[in-house]
Amino acid sequence: MGRYISPVLYILLMLVGCVAFISIAGVRVGMFEPTTGFSLLRKSVFASLILSILAALSLGVCRRESNPAYKRFFSLVLIVSVAYSIMWIGFYIQRINLPKISDITTDTVMPPAYLNVNFIRKSKENDLHYDADFAPIQQEYYPDVQPVFSDKDKPYVYALAVRLVQERGWEIVALYSAAGIIEATARTPIFGFRDDVVIRVADFKDGEVKVDMRSCSRVGNGDFGVNAQRIESFMADLSLALERSDMPNMSSVR
Repeated sequence: MGRYISPVLYILLMLVGCVAFISIAGVRVGMFEPTTGFSLLRKSVFASLILSILAALSLGVCRRESNPAYKRFFSLVLIVSVAYSIMWIGFYIQRINLPKISDITTDTVMPPAYLNVNFIRKSKENDLHYDADFAPIQQEYYPDVQPVFSDKDKPYVYALAVRLVQERGWEIVALYSAAGIIEATARTPIFGFRDDVVIRVADFKDGEVKVDMRSCSRVGNGDFGVNAQRIESFMADLSLALERSDMPNMSSVR
């Protein structure tokens, strides 16, 4: 029985692997949109669950066969399919309780406005108008999304923010140094979903400079916390860079 079942399981395992690979690689090379890739990946997870059930049943059916190679192969298919399914199901469960919002900003009262991004978004993509109803939800789930303040002058802070954007490999859409505005497009690491970012560097009070940031997904009602994480990470790096600029250059001290 094992010699008839093993080729079927092998073909199914290869198909699941191919679908998983195509769902991600196809998006990265521009074959189809991220939403299509995400849908394919979800189907591959369901297929992997079915494959794990078939592998378990095959172990039961062939448990009395004298050839241990079949049992080892069925066990391998079971382990691989279960591990693959658990990985993505775990990813989903970790984020299932996150809110269905996809526009995050450090300033919910007067969020940074997109200028050029308005012209590159398609009509079927999310509106760039900020929904004030998001503010209390964001404060509850993402309290660490906060602006950065600095006593450095505005041109210096702006140049530092531009450098950090470039280091992240974000596609710069527009730079308005006089207005202190940076617009860029970031992509998620796996599926390459495009999220548009706007950073505002403005004079605040008592000689301080305030840096605000907004990150908005082009598609989807929820972002699995990606936009908030992007802002928190960028602001943390900006704060660290500003702190380092205050440190004396010890190499010049003799």
